Amino acid sequence: MRKIEREMIQAIVDGKDFSKANTRVEFDGDIRCYVYLHGHKIAQYNRGGSLLLNNCGYETNTTKSRLNALIDFVCGGVGNGIFQKNFNWFIMRNGETFDFPCNDWVVA
Repeated sequence: MRKIEREMIQAIVDGKDFSKANTRVEFDGDIRCYVYLHGHKIAQYNRGGSLLLNNCGYETNTTKSRLNALIDFVCGGVGNGIFQKNFNWFIMRNGETFDFPCNDWVVA
């Protein structure tokens, strides 16, 4: 995990807004937070519950890395995550693989 991703996760744990380089975390009250990459909302996390993900049409390594850092934090890294095969994105949830739709919200 990259340093900026560790700082992003720490901001979520601490419940504090965070901004560094191309990554931003904003809180909407005490429960919901949003993660932005280059100004695009790539994730919504509700503390103690759901994580929604979106690549906003950018299937880049940076986007995938930020989303995987969030998945590791919320869902655990074993059997969960986003990967790419033959230029297509997939998400693995509890060991099951599904297509990751481009520019559409997905529940992690």
